Amino acid sequence: MKLFFSMLVVLGILLLFLPLLQEKYFDWQQAKVMDELKQLQLDLTKINESFEQARQDPASIDDDTEDKEQESYPHALGVITIDEIDVQLPILEDATESNMKVAATHLVETARIGTEGNAAIAAHRAHKKGRLFNRMGELEIGDWIKVTLADQTHIQYKVDQISVVEPTDLSVLEDPHLGQVLTLITCDPLVNPTHRLIIRAVQVTSEVAQRDLP
Repeated sequence: MKLFFSMLVVLGILLLFLPLLQEKYFDWQQAKVMDELKQLQLDLTKINESFEQARQDPASIDDDTEDKEQESYPHALGVITIDEIDVQLPILEDATESNMKVAATHLVETARIGTEGNAAIAAHRAHKKGRLFNRMGELEIGDWIKVTLADQTHIQYKVDQISVVEPTDLSVLEDPHLGQVLTLITCDPLVNPTHRLIIRAVQVTSEVAQRDLP
């Protein structure tokens, strides 16, 4: 009987404090979401600054890329291959200015490539034809993108959405809940860019890829 009474007291206390605990939990969740949003904004700011520098001095991007395109990158996450536009680039972690001059870069606050969620990759749209993401505007819905990770895992993606957005548009980094998603970001138009060209692709199983690849 005493045990039953004690349990009732404990239950009453828990019920009394439940609204407060819920409020604390929701505050924590809100703070977490806000922190993630701030990190995404920092990522977006970083690539926007890099794109702006490239706009002001496009020759530096073309020259650096041409000089270093044959270098190896032991710390690369993998390689992105887009046969439709003859692209094969190393993928480096973090969209720093130095990384973006020579490679495609993974935005660190987005999903890891090869996992559920939206993995964003940014690269300059160099003026020399074929450099970096120069020809990305030629991609069409249904085109294929392949990522080969450092451990030799091959992931096939199929383009399902193409859009042009404002440089500050964070929605392109959100998880569309379509499984493994790859979002490619570059500046648009090619000369005097004011916007961002966004290519979204969704992961396709190896069986489907083997069946449908040209």
